[in-house]
Amino acid sequence: MNSNILELNRLLKMHHKKNPNSVLSIGLLQNEESYFYTFKKNDTDNVSLFGLGSVSKTILSTYMAKLISEQKLDMNKSLDQYLDLNPNICYPTVLQCATHTSGYHGFIPAVQSLSTRVFRGFNNKNLYQGLDKDWLMKRLFRNKPLSKIKYRYSDFNYAILAQVIEAIEHRPYQEAVIAFLQDEIGMMDTCYGGKEKTNELTHSWKWELENPFLAAGGLYSTPQDLVRFLNYQIQNYQGLQVSHEKYHRISSNKKIYTGFSWNSFHSGTFYWHLGGQGYYRSYVLFDTKRKLSLVILATVDINHQHVGRLGSCLYRNLKRNPKTSLDFLQALNDHITSVVIQPMERTNI
Repeated sequence: MNSNILELNRLLKMHHKKNPNSVLSIGLLQNEESYFYTFKKNDTDNVSLFGLGSVSKTILSTYMAKLISEQKLDMNKSLDQYLDLNPNICYPTVLQCATHTSGYHGFIPAVQSLSTRVFRGFNNKNLYQGLDKDWLMKRLFRNKPLSKIKYRYSDFNYAILAQVIEAIEHRPYQEAVIAFLQDEIGMMDTCYGGKEKTNELTHSWKWELENPFLAAGGLYSTPQDLVRFLNYQIQNYQGLQVSHEKYHRISSNKKIYTGFSWNSFHSGTFYWHLGGQGYYRSYVLFDTKRKLSLVILATVDINHQHVGRLGSCLYRNLKRNPKTSLDFLQALNDHITSVVIQPMERTNI
């Protein structure tokens, strides 16, 4: 094996050493063909639906791009032009919320957040449990955003944007977004979590459909659906460009920029996002030049384990030597005896 494949092999081993019971699914689109693999310790660990966490924001932002193209939404208008808000507050624009430069950061109950992290663990309990639309609107009505505009990643931004979508569409944002995913992209297995759904998912935070933060991290999906979603980004890149633009530099040392929650390098042609909620972790990436899409979805055992390094390493391998990478994934059980690989049927999208 070459050095890049060796590094990928090492990261996969490390992932399952830290998380022996992890179910890790990889979906990718390469040369117009899709491939799917599942790595798990034994056949009893069946996980068909994964929580996306913050990757949910990229799906909401894609729907926003659709509304902008239909001239239903103006990203340069302030929030109070869509919502009934305090006339004495100067509100940020839709664009500022979409790019996390609104001045809102960590707008959640401090005591609730602290007690959850300290006593229950970040994975175990939803930080936003028990909150509803009334709580969100009261907070938005009373609190001014920070005056100094800078990049501050915040779920609060996307909870607000979901309310803007509802005001435009005159129906719940969940209903509008899911109809779009099913009718236009063919994502039939993607859904928002509710009480009944998340009670069945042992790795998940518990959600209620009335929780406004569901928009920021409460979608559930499959590798197949997400490969379709990423392929949609590539095939409709011009129409969705408003959501992919490099609006604001968020990292001075690596020169990383943000779009509508899509991360990218200034001169790069690939876009990515990481997510996690409960005991789920997610990574999505698409490359417009190479027509390459990559999805990694996993369950984990510990708080801080994620799949970002694994995803970036696999992407480097796929763009440098795609055949070797696919051969490695296909024959991975020859190299990691403690993990079973289950390649799924290869299909064209």
